[in-house]
Amino acid sequence: MKTNDALDDIDRHILRILSIYEGLNPVELWYELGECDPPLERVTQQEVAGRLESLQEIGLVERVPKAGEDVQWVVRGE
Repeated sequence: MKTNDALDDIDRHILRILSIYEGLNPVELWYELGECDPPLERVTQQEVAGRLESLQEIGLVERVPKAGEDVQWVVRGE
């Protein structure tokens, strides 16, 4: 399990992007990660989904159900 101090650059970018957009589905988040500056290493959609699950386990993000849409992810407490 990761601690806040052990978050890598991708996890930090995920948290930053989610806090800016106040919720995205995994595909939207994956697109945004591809637009980061400086560019990140290549991240797959499956890796994004796994990282979201990991961040949820440590209480940093949560799923928010949306009617008629995919589940969105948000930074916990926002």
